[in-house]
Amino acid sequence: MTRVIALLAAAALAAACGGPGTKPRITSQGPREAPKLDPVKPAAMKEFEAALRALRLGGPDATATARARLEAAVEIDPTLWEAWHDLGVIAGDDGDDDAAVRAFGRALDVNPAHTPSRLARAEAHRRAGRTKDARADYEASLREFTEDDPLRVDAAARLASLLRDAGAHDDAVEVLRDTLRVAGPSSRVYTELGQIYLAQRRHDMAKLVIARAIELDAKDPAAYNALALLYLSQGKAQEAFDRFDYATSLDPAYLDARFNKAAVLLDAGDYQRAKQELSIIVEQAPDDLAAHVALGVALRGLKDLQGAKKIWDEVVADAPRRAFARADALYNLAILKAFFLEDVPGAKADLERYMQDAPTSHPRRQDAEAKRKELGL
Repeated sequence: MTRVIALLAAAALAAACGGPGTKPRITSQGPREAPKLDPVKPAAMKEFEAALRALRLGGPDATATARARLEAAVEIDPTLWEAWHDLGVIAGDDGDDDAAVRAFGRALDVNPAHTPSRLARAEAHRRAGRTKDARADYEASLREFTEDDPLRVDAAARLASLLRDAGAHDDAVEVLRDTLRVAGPSSRVYTELGQIYLAQRRHDMAKLVIARAIELDAKDPAAYNALALLYLSQGKAQEAFDRFDYATSLDPAYLDARFNKAAVLLDAGDYQRAKQELSIIVEQAPDDLAAHVALGVALRGLKDLQGAKKIWDEVVADAPRRAFARADALYNLAILKAFFLEDVPGAKADLERYMQDAPTSHPRRQDAEAKRKELGL
């Protein structure tokens, strides 16, 4: 089991880059020459600053207020790429990846040199399942980075993980080797290389490069998380658990290791401890729908059937239609209703929704088809 780590630097609000000013703007985030832009129209600038002020003040309506102000700003002055970028960030946070792609695209139309917008669009394409488009943006970003740019390694690792997920292992390895040649040794790169070898079942190579990652940075929780995944693939559950636990101790906010640790506990039937770990994740990352689904599994194991149902219903309501987490929740709801709540009609309805909405690559499709036949569908 692997987990996606968001490239947060690519999704930072444009305000962190200084924002627009009243003088002619020249903004660049890479070696490409940025366009010289006319001054922002005063009325647009006023709306933009009001949006940033709303976000700084916070509150339940902050995001809605900021979005409305940013939309007003770009209506007045469509060249205000900073506002387009921030609209993309807000849309991505809301789970509307199509809107995020459009907004980041508008930012890039005005300022094609702003690499964070391109990386953020790559992430939005990736979440939406558009691997080809995501790859194109990642590769364009890598061409724009200087050799010593600290974001280069992160972008390369993200591209490699995208290729790994798509099964393009040779291309992923080539990206990482080129990064090592240009940027030098990196724990992040060796860790991702280990994940690729692990996906290829080349365990000896995976062990070798993960050891190199730990040698370069003995405090990198991602490297221990990868080592734990290696142990897990070899059937060494206790060794894997210990490394997941150690990765979490190095950085309690590194939620990938905590999630994987909880998965080991679920597999072992230790639902109470799994619930504790997963509750921490959903508290720190409320938008982590996979963690919500897993928490429902823990609650079902603890016989809190209504609690599990409530969580999965919320995931179905909140997740995009084609999201893997939504498909997981629908499948679990069907099983819960069919075999625990004696609600066969409800189970049939959830299985039908699963078959209609789940991605074709979802791992439960074959199981869902078998359950449909078992229930007479």
